[in-house]
Amino acid sequence: MQWDKSALLAGTPMLDWQALSPALGDQWRAYCEHYRLTFEQASQHSAGTAQLGGFDIVVQYWQVSQPKGVALLVHGYYDHVGLYRSLIEFCLSQQLDVVCFDLPGHGLSSGEVATIDDFCQYDDVFSQMVGQVQQLQLPIQVFGQSTGGAIILHYLLTRGLRQLDSPFAQVTLLAPLVRPMGWRTGKWMHALLHRFVKQLKRKFKPNSADAEFLRFIAELDPLQPRFLNVRWVGALKRWIPMIESQAATDIRVNIVQGDRDQTVDWRHNLQVLQQKFPQQRLLMLPGGQHHLVNESADNQRKIYQQLAAWLQAE
Repeated sequence: MQWDKSALLAGTPMLDWQALSPALGDQWRAYCEHYRLTFEQASQHSAGTAQLGGFDIVVQYWQVSQPKGVALLVHGYYDHVGLYRSLIEFCLSQQLDVVCFDLPGHGLSSGEVATIDDFCQYDDVFSQMVGQVQQLQLPIQVFGQSTGGAIILHYLLTRGLRQLDSPFAQVTLLAPLVRPMGWRTGKWMHALLHRFVKQLKRKFKPNSADAEFLRFIAELDPLQPRFLNVRWVGALKRWIPMIESQAATDIRVNIVQGDRDQTVDWRHNLQVLQQKFPQQRLLMLPGGQHHLVNESADNQRKIYQQLAAWLQAE
């Protein structure tokens, strides 16, 4: 059976942490089959819509028996929960419940496709999501890929949080965004075009060593945006100098970065992150590209071995 976004959303209730609704019905089953989101380790898979930051945000929650904590996953630009199978499975294997949500304009959530006017809107959604997850009364392990990492950086740095008052047991950033690759040219192009062009056709660049993943997002994923919205670039243009001007913190973050990443300017970004988070732990992944949760099997093994070691060392 093929799933339909409108039909799936029509059958998805409002999120109620006190009475969670299992993700049942033909539409949710077809969605989970399409993205391979059925996990033996999970005792229950729930889904619901939460009104956060002025958006209808679709949240998914996988539970394990006797959880040691809860993993809160934040996906990257153009992404959605359906692409994060490997990270969800890893967290479940570590006896963590898993909470995932689609960002505004992404996946199943509301909002203009792949567009945001200000990164503070992402922060509003994320901070409210953190407040909801705290209701579970479990230690929170937060993970962010690319723009998801930028959203976590924004949350930590703009609030001046320190290790003692951080709501997270650990913070893990996968290929985190500070500046994208070719940012000098990107800024110039935005200044030239933003008054005349609303969007640019997206190019599906090879950002993973997994050829099947690249084919899937380009040809088989109905939730993939097909355009880059110029307003999103404008929001990023304002965000970068703001985040780079923030004071350092003693929060220890875990960073995983591939040295063949052609999406973010990782050399510059790591310098910035070393200044902001001098207590960080870094895994450089030789040959690793950008979409680390969908890398080659060998690279994923290396990543998850290190993440497991960091979790055990807390």
